[in-house]
Amino acid sequence: MELSDPVLIRQKIMDFLSRRDHSRKEIINKLYRRVSSMELLEEELEKLTTEGLLNDKRFAEQYVYSRENKGVGPKRIRNELRERGVQNTIIEQLLAEKDWSEIARKVLLKKTKTGLPEDRKQMLKLKKFLYYRGFEHSDIERAIKLLGLSSNL
Repeated sequence: MELSDPVLIRQKIMDFLSRRDHSRKEIINKLYRRVSSMELLEEELEKLTTEGLLNDKRFAEQYVYSRENKGVGPKRIRNELRERGVQNTIIEQLLAEKDWSEIARKVLLKKTKTGLPEDRKQMLKLKKFLYYRGFEHSDIERAIKLLGLSSNL
């Protein structure tokens, strides 16, 4: 179904936004094949932005909160937000507000609930896990120190 009426385009965008916040780029990616004119889509996006219904900063705040609670680190979140078209200034501002060492510590605690690492191999495995999750090396080292572990096991 091709969307050629501004009312239908707005309705479709509002359907997306009713489920969760989206970035401008996400909505464009979802609708660019379905609209008859990109100009109509851009106009509706502009109206929604002016009305405060479409806001990349609000989307990014919710996204960071959600990913942080799932134990994802700043490098990974940064890349995911860039893919979704969020401006670097917004990304860096939001990521700078967090204590990533503490978040990494919580992730480590959850991961090691069966027991703390006893040898170097287990410690490297934990570090690799945190690195995969998107944590910086310095945050990983601080999280290990916060748990009272030696990173040289």
